[in-house]
Amino acid sequence: MEVYYDIRDVKNYPNPVVALGNFDGVHLGHRELVRRTRKMADEISGTPVVFTFDPHPLKVLLPDSYPPLLLPKEEKIKMMAELGIAVMVIAGFSRRMANLEPADFMKKILVEGVGAKGIIVGYNFSFGKGGKGTPELLREYAPEGNYRVDVVPPVTVDGVEVSSTLIRQLLLRGEVTEARKYLGYFPYVRGKVVYGVQLGRKIGFPTANLDLNHEILVPAKGVYAVRVSCLGEKHCGVANIGNKPTLKKENPVNLEVHIFDFDGNLYGHEIKVEFVARLRAEKSFQDLEELTRQICIDAGLARRILNQVPENK
Repeated sequence: MEVYYDIRDVKNYPNPVVALGNFDGVHLGHRELVRRTRKMADEISGTPVVFTFDPHPLKVLLPDSYPPLLLPKEEKIKMMAELGIAVMVIAGFSRRMANLEPADFMKKILVEGVGAKGIIVGYNFSFGKGGKGTPELLREYAPEGNYRVDVVPPVTVDGVEVSSTLIRQLLLRGEVTEARKYLGYFPYVRGKVVYGVQLGRKIGFPTANLDLNHEILVPAKGVYAVRVSCLGEKHCGVANIGNKPTLKKENPVNLEVHIFDFDGNLYGHEIKVEFVARLRAEKSFQDLEELTRQICIDAGLARRILNQVPENK
């Protein structure tokens, strides 16, 4: 997959079919846009393209209420390539871009810049100054712009509409199993393993502490059954997200993972942690002995759950 960060660098591709959106999380709704993009591209012997922005427009327009992201840019790129997208345009978003009139966005960016012969959007997609651009406006301009338009209706699971907002709400409540229904995969984070206080090793449960990207949403504080990808292998484990209240200190939110049946050195390595099920909320213990007993219980429960739940495909 070719990736462009400047619209002026985009090469001429045969009949580009362009999916527009933020694609945060690349959830099941986004995957339907991608499916339809590839379908139209096949029909017109075209090139499936995704057009998105970085940073997220809300970070520029409403910085005080900017939501945490479900995925970093690098993961979004990787997923789009796996889904069969041939070209991804990640345009810089700025106040200047935000003030572009919808007609100018359609003509200068989509038609002249990318060469769109097909445009795929969700039913509630908006663009251009003041969000005045709509799917209906794209359809109105289609004859002049010489492109086809496909507007994707809401994608639902069990009657509930799939959206990034819904998934964020679920993760903030720790409902990772429910979030998977709408994502199409287990929610996960990646991070580099850094040195912690070494408490887990002292009590027989060594943990990998992750250096987290704080612009990416992690699930609610608590203990989770997880799968960990590291050093080219996948392992089961149990993870804690929280402030380590048993230590009776003010600590920042931390993610630490005990990996079952693993004794390697992960310091400095990047690992991936998939959250399969929430076991319990974070709690404070009277002493390290009580904490150790609870970790034994958590680990046993995590093993049983992970033995029953299939992995992400």
